[in-house]
Amino acid sequence: MSSYHSQEQMLAQLPEPSVLEIKHSSELIELIVSDIEHNGAMSFYDYMNRILYEPGLGYYSAGTAKFGAAGDFITAPEISPLFGQCLAHQCESIFSQGCSHQLLEFGAGSGRLCEQILSSLTSPVRYSIIEVSADLKVRQQQYLQEKLSPSLFACIEWLEALPEHFNGIMFGNEVLDAMPVNVVLKDGEWQELGVGFDDGRFVWQPYISPNNLTQSDAVNTMLKIEADLVGAGFGPLSEGYCTEINLNYRPWLEALHASCDQAVILMIDYGYEQAQYYHPDRSSGTLTCYYRHRTHPDPFVYPGLQDITAFVDFDAFADAAIAAGFTVSGLTSQRQFLLHNGLLEIAEEVSVTGDTQAQVEVAQQIKTLTLPGEMGERFLVVGLQKDLEIEIKSMTLLTGRR
Repeated sequence: MSSYHSQEQMLAQLPEPSVLEIKHSSELIELIVSDIEHNGAMSFYDYMNRILYEPGLGYYSAGTAKFGAAGDFITAPEISPLFGQCLAHQCESIFSQGCSHQLLEFGAGSGRLCEQILSSLTSPVRYSIIEVSADLKVRQQQYLQEKLSPSLFACIEWLEALPEHFNGIMFGNEVLDAMPVNVVLKDGEWQELGVGFDDGRFVWQPYISPNNLTQSDAVNTMLKIEADLVGAGFGPLSEGYCTEINLNYRPWLEALHASCDQAVILMIDYGYEQAQYYHPDRSSGTLTCYYRHRTHPDPFVYPGLQDITAFVDFDAFADAAIAAGFTVSGLTSQRQFLLHNGLLEIAEEVSVTGDTQAQVEVAQQIKTLTLPGEMGERFLVVGLQKDLEIEIKSMTLLTGRR
């Protein structure tokens, strides 16, 4: 957990916000502080949810640039169109095995992934987008209308909620990491940490839920995880170990399961299987903040101006999927997923038709997408199915802890 001194050092290393950005952040801070003053410490889940999604003020709700060079981070579709072209290849394979020709993207970001997929598919589809950010929805519509032909743009619809009786492919890139999480700390016993306000800044402090339960859902979940790790021979986690628990997987997946009849779900994100997620070396957790292409671990810096994420526990996600009624197709690295879906062949076609500079750029894009030290092994792809038997060649079995 960051101290006053370390936060001062961190602020000195980050770019300084503008006067308008500071005003924006201050308005969000005032709202959250007022809540804490009236109700006591806030769970980190509620804090993260408000920092990211508070209407008009949260990071994803406000009108600042988020993706690309002018934003805070760059996702795979911004790095290279090869990413979307490979995903389109995977979709074609799934369609050829009997899946309906419908796509639903969660959180379409800049719109580039949608553009890449629709421009690469050889057969017509209906493309739906669920976007929680009104600002991003407008940006997506403007971008896609500019980049796509009228006929392709007409294939896209923006939904306010999950559809009923969906048949097709649901997918999301860097969606799970943006779900709010709870934070727990081992201090003798496991306890949940919340957010207070002291000396003009947000601080960590023990959190007790309003219903005064002796153990929160997050703590109970962590107790089970540690028991599973001990049972698997990894031993108990050390004193002072701090980590995150995502309690959203189960209700989110239950909602997806109820909304679809026959579907394949592909989720791409950074994370680990459980033995790596709760490795002793990861004793400070996985919370990561992004501000103007700088990463740091302090979620209390520049509220509303920086992104806050947590890595995905893919075993916990698989557990929740199985409990919700899905079949887990498997798990693979982004590197293997892209290679199995024609990355090198697609890149070769681009290189043949391009000049030397284009060839150099494509080579660099491939390195960023696939090298272990870049995105290749840090990002994983998990596949789920409901009432289908689709083969996804690159995936290895992931059964969860059940």
